[in-house]
Amino acid sequence: MNILKRTLVMLSILMLSAVKCFAETDAGMMSTQLSFNIESFTRIAPITSPILTANITDRTGNLYAPLFTRFRVITNSSKKQTLYLQANAVTDGGYENAMFQQGGQVYIAFANLSKIPSTQALSNCKIGGIPKDSPGVVAYPITSITGADHKYITSKGKYEVYVDNGTTDVTVNVGANVLPSSFAANDPRGFYQAVLSLTEADI
Repeated sequence: MNILKRTLVMLSILMLSAVKCFAETDAGMMSTQLSFNIESFTRIAPITSPILTANITDRTGNLYAPLFTRFRVITNSSKKQTLYLQANAVTDGGYENAMFQQGGQVYIAFANLSKIPSTQALSNCKIGGIPKDSPGVVAYPITSITGADHKYITSKGKYEVYVDNGTTDVTVNVGANVLPSSFAANDPRGFYQAVLSLTEADI
């Protein structure tokens, strides 16, 4: 759709140039004003691999290396745009919000994929319950968001991210140190996953 819009705009510009040239070379010709409208658009795309993985150390629950992901936002809006950064994980209750705040720090909860945790386990992790009460859920801090202004909205469990006209790269960094109250010996082995998304709609 964006390619079509650009093609139409280029054609219109060429036609305007031709009309102007005609009007100047032949005084008997009438000139015609051509105009077009470019709709506002915002495009968001991940520019890191869609699946990012890291290994967890068995004894501590910490990652061997931090995680990060980057989104590229392109917009022609003349006004600052508000986007929404959120995380989700799968529990036995479905696809649930996995971003939360404890003690002024924002975390992302990761859920086990092979042994799906309960909704209650995710809730216990978010409220800082004891480790054994959140089996199958571990959480890691968002250490920084760079490239755009942002604000965590506690009532929504997500960030608002503010971008200006043009191209903006938004990078989300996730720290390697596990939230201690989320890791215990009863966390089953296997892959743990959270899905991070940046959207125009507040969903």
